[in-house]
Amino acid sequence: MIVTRRALIMFSVAVLAGVAVFLGPSLARQIQRSLYGVKPGVMLADFPVGGLLEHELYDVIASLSEDLYVEARNAAWDWQANQVQGEQVGQVVDVKATVQELLRAAPNSRVDYVMVQILPSITSKHFQVFRRGPETDPAMALMVNVDWGDEFIEPMLEVFQRYGVSATWFLTGRWAKRAPELARKISEAGHEIGNHGGWHGMPSEMGREEVRQFITDGENVLIEVTGQKPALFAPPGGDHNRQAVAVAAELGYKTVLWTIDTVDWQRPAPTTIIDRVVGRASNGALVLMHPTQPTLEALPIILDQLIQKGYRLVTVGELLAD
Repeated sequence: MIVTRRALIMFSVAVLAGVAVFLGPSLARQIQRSLYGVKPGVMLADFPVGGLLEHELYDVIASLSEDLYVEARNAAWDWQANQVQGEQVGQVVDVKATVQELLRAAPNSRVDYVMVQILPSITSKHFQVFRRGPETDPAMALMVNVDWGDEFIEPMLEVFQRYGVSATWFLTGRWAKRAPELARKISEAGHEIGNHGGWHGMPSEMGREEVRQFITDGENVLIEVTGQKPALFAPPGGDHNRQAVAVAAELGYKTVLWTIDTVDWQRPAPTTIIDRVVGRASNGALVLMHPTQPTLEALPIILDQLIQKGYRLVTVGELLAD
């Protein structure tokens, strides 16, 4: 005769609770169960647990919950079908919380398992390009792409600090390697660090493994220099294709472009930069800028006017958080 694991657990519970006549517990044990155990007739889902003590519940629930465990699975790119394979949300029984629910349960009541979701780290959203955040909240994010402009970075940090604003700085690996102290100052000032690639290359012109190397080269330097592991990828010049976005996603990155481009690399007048940002300000907007002299001059006015208009200025990661 085949005995199932569930049947064995039920027999063990019967013995522990003293309902197996031939192994009847002592009077002291009965009193202990009455005072401190699960109330009579309590069911865990469809499983009787009345009379069990706390330490006994842990073993029983741990065994029963094995069948309820679901492993989380990340979304992935199917390179043959050229489409996303969706993620799977996992689940596990919170044994401690379930035990506490059982011990509080009234006689002859039913208690469900307390379940905890296990969220995958890579979802289908990682395989899309983000050009803005949610439009339901008056929040915007400033993003600074850096591969040059060293002399303007510390003054820009001072402006951000004066207004209590954190931005997201997308650094190339080659720049961070060349100017590690500046990169470290950005991170230590409380700003978010994003990945701008290992160098100022064009991902759409690369093969799959080249894109992977391009992103990981930047990541490795940024982790070493700033202590932050980037979760956002801004391809240089916004250059991308489906392959580049998919590779970035498989590495755990969200690919970010912009809503408002200051085009400050052309060094327009500060008033032009101000008009481009403030005039097009909207909920969820991502504002692209670089460390330039006109950007530095425009930044205090931009921050002041956006704050006066009621916008919260947050990092890109916060704006795009699920």
